[in-house]
Amino acid sequence: MSGAFSCLLRQDVPVQTDWPILILTLQGDEARRQPLLDQLAAMGLSWRLIYGVDGRQGLPNDCLPLIDREAARGRMKRPMTDAEFACALSHRRICEIILDEGLAGALVLEDDAILTPDFADFLQAGFHRTETLALLYHYSGRALPWQRRKAGRWLMHRPTRRASGCTAYTLSRHAARDILRATTPVACVSDWPVDLYETKAWLVTPQIVRHPPPGEGPSHLDKDRAAAERQTVREKKNPARFLKARYYRGLIRRRLARPVDG
Repeated sequence: MSGAFSCLLRQDVPVQTDWPILILTLQGDEARRQPLLDQLAAMGLSWRLIYGVDGRQGLPNDCLPLIDREAARGRMKRPMTDAEFACALSHRRICEIILDEGLAGALVLEDDAILTPDFADFLQAGFHRTETLALLYHYSGRALPWQRRKAGRWLMHRPTRRASGCTAYTLSRHAARDILRATTPVACVSDWPVDLYETKAWLVTPQIVRHPPPGEGPSHLDKDRAAAERQTVREKKNPARFLKARYYRGLIRRRLARPVDG
């Protein structure tokens, strides 16, 4: 099977899967990713390194046709940094790999992800094989209390608004196609270019992956992003939105939604 690989879980049960663990990293970041690789090795899990776009010294020329700076400014209400574009392009590349290699999906980890002890159990139970997109780490997530489903000892919540964080997620081939379409060209940060509610994405709780708190650990985004955010333009919202039923459906969802981070 194209893209298939073998991994061995802690219980020594071999698993054949076309849903690999892909680790998004950069050339030269061996020290940054080593703790994650050690965790995966201790769990008996296989992985594959995917080298992303390095935007710390500007974007490579071959990436420029894949982005739209003006559209990004209009959507973000501020300029996107080269590091943000590079991050979004790197996650876009994951979607291309899934589609090009005929994979059913993939579980994606950024190289500073911190796995919880339940990570391997979640995979062995097969809950990572989602039909859409599931965030294994997230923050600022909110969901309607009744729009959830049980997955073993975890709950999967359908988000009513944008949840932040793309440190760890699992996505199907179908979701990869949607995200690739939404990022051609790239005009948004990596988390997330699609409407998570309309995409029928899921937020997993308790989270099975953690991330260093803001300001702790190495970051390729924080410094330039802080400067860009100071240029945010506050625009008046179009009053025509009050004439659309979609606005009120979204408003009701937001008002009834409850936090699901944890």
